[in-house]
Amino acid sequence: MKKTILLISIFIYQISIACSAFYYNGENKILAKNFDWGFGQGYLIKNIRGQQKYSYGFRGNNVAGWISKFGSITFNQNGKEFPYGGINEKGLVVEQLWLGNTEYQENNNKTISELEWIQYQLDNYEKVDEVIENINSLTIKPIARIHYFLADKNGVSAVIDFVNGDVKIDRKQDKFQVITNETSEDSKKYYDFSKDINPNSRTHFDRYCILRNNLNIKSLDIQDSFEKLDLVREDNPNYKSFWSIVYDIDHLEFYFKSVDNSSIKKVSLKDFNFDKNSIAEFSPINANKINFQPYTLEDNKKLLIETAKMMNIEFDIEKANVHQMNPNEIRVDEIFKNKYSDLLIEFVTKKLSGNIWFTIAKGEDNFKNYKGFISGILPVKDKINRKMLYAFPRGEFAVACFQDTDNNSKIDKNFLGIPTNTGFSNNKKKIFGIPPDYERAKIILEESKIIQIKIN
Repeated sequence: MKKTILLISIFIYQISIACSAFYYNGENKILAKNFDWGFGQGYLIKNIRGQQKYSYGFRGNNVAGWISKFGSITFNQNGKEFPYGGINEKGLVVEQLWLGNTEYQENNNKTISELEWIQYQLDNYEKVDEVIENINSLTIKPIARIHYFLADKNGVSAVIDFVNGDVKIDRKQDKFQVITNETSEDSKKYYDFSKDINPNSRTHFDRYCILRNNLNIKSLDIQDSFEKLDLVREDNPNYKSFWSIVYDIDHLEFYFKSVDNSSIKKVSLKDFNFDKNSIAEFSPINANKINFQPYTLEDNKKLLIETAKMMNIEFDIEKANVHQMNPNEIRVDEIFKNKYSDLLIEFVTKKLSGNIWFTIAKGEDNFKNYKGFISGILPVKDKINRKMLYAFPRGEFAVACFQDTDNNSKIDKNFLGIPTNTGFSNNKKKIFGIPPDYERAKIILEESKIIQIKIN
């Protein structure tokens, strides 16, 4: 591949989307998080008790149903019932962070999307252990690949990872716990073998190490927590730490600031009426002041339209809007189901070392220049290395990849100068170093499928 530099530069944005979070169990039980993303609009939403709810049904009719037991306040960017995180009136906090190698469990249980899962836990449980006890009661049918970070008043915290279709739970009752965008297991291994950490580095592992190295302290208050989050703050043209949140679990309070409004604001759940006869309320996250007002269909629709535009995802906005505001009916999004499917790519390698760099392109010019609309890096762990892509847009595409066997971010070449350790969809080979044309490599996706790519 002649355009290694271009290929690597394309990957940078994909790799760097991130979040950082920690839990501290001291005089105050605190969970703190930087929300790192490409855009930062959103609402604080008050969710009430006693609501009959059903999951939306992006993936089918076998949806979960429940009645909310507890009120909560959540941080939402994708409309009501689809929070990125929040706290309920019993002190359970549930947050999420990106995890690129997530592959959720498959079973015959009732289904729920990955963000609705957060609302479900806040609606139903007081303790982290209750969430863990019921972890297999639902099947997540997702759009995005994330893992979860939970904490409660009892001093229990947990990271929940879904890897290779299995659930991995790292439950702790210790002084602190940290998570970024690698599994809990892999993060710990890296920390145990790492020595010199660059404090300016913003890799997933290094952010984890920076936080761990700064949390072995006697006490931590709210201001200290924001200062710890600042140590791993992202500030790039394409993505930033748009929100910084500190939950004071014992006092049922949280504090937050945003890029668009850097003043720290405080919200106390004790100031709210969560009774089933009350109404949903909201306050824009980036507003100068916290001002909860009645939450209307138009308010929710506005947020959905903004997010759909930013994320370039097509779904039935009108149907989703009605459902989110009155989630007591089963809604199935036919637009989403007809436009997206799941794609599992299996990269077959001969050498068990390094990383696989891949890019997925549409169109001859993009493929020729390795300009993908989805790109990433996959660590080599076995002869067959799986990459699950949820909600992949249907249509035609082609895949190009190479195996970086010695972790030098370069493509290997043979004695003739021809690139080796490369692979393409349909297992089409290079001829004298020239990649196959797009027509030979392209794949048509009309339903969920598995494809295999052999790296030569």
